[in-house]
Amino acid sequence: MSEQWGVFRYNETTEKFDFVPARAVKADDVWNASIHSYFNGVFIAAQNPVSFTDVKNHWGKPYIQLAAAKGLVEGVGGGLYDPNRSVTRAEFTAMLVRALGRDISTDNPAPYDDLKQGAWYFNEVVKAKELGLLDFVSGTQFKPDQPLTREEMASMLAAVISLEQLPITKEHMTLNEYKDLASVNAAFLEDVRLMVKLDIMTGTSEDTFSPKGETTRAQAATVFVRMLQILGMID
Repeated sequence: MSEQWGVFRYNETTEKFDFVPARAVKADDVWNASIHSYFNGVFIAAQNPVSFTDVKNHWGKPYIQLAAAKGLVEGVGGGLYDPNRSVTRAEFTAMLVRALGRDISTDNPAPYDDLKQGAWYFNEVVKAKELGLLDFVSGTQFKPDQPLTREEMASMLAAVISLEQLPITKEHMTLNEYKDLASVNAAFLEDVRLMVKLDIMTGTSEDTFSPKGETTRAQAATVFVRMLQILGMID
């Protein structure tokens, strides 16, 4: 089995191959792809090595390459990934919903005043709202182009853990090593604690969590891989 492999489902509507959560399982000396999918369809398992010239010396290289090989993330063109670019609320929400492999809503009304029908992210945001992944949004504005903060990302990922009913051990995780947690919105503190406990998110340095910092494309790829591995959906 190649390390950079993935399973993809052919989407007849878009005429593209979509990411499908899958793990490699060996039975009787034969490797098989164990697929976690809510859909029937045409699936392929394929070696899919991906590399980007701008992540060769980046801390997120192994996560970025693995996420790209599995179809969780894409580059920006020209062989580049742009790992340090900020991710917007709309971008992260769309990627997260696709990573979960859930059916995308198409007929429901917009849950926010600034969510316009026809926007490329419209259906994914509607689905995320249905799944309870957008509790961090206050009021009637989603603000799709606003960069997603790290504490908001923690809220979304914690909601996924709850949605997938992952068993959680009861031991308490202290966050004393992070000196900037006083700035965390109280509503997100337990979400941050859970993400650190599960090792889905870590600090931006040994003593800094940067809760108000903007989520980067490298961080997004990293948490997607870690989250899906914790949930047992990918290797």
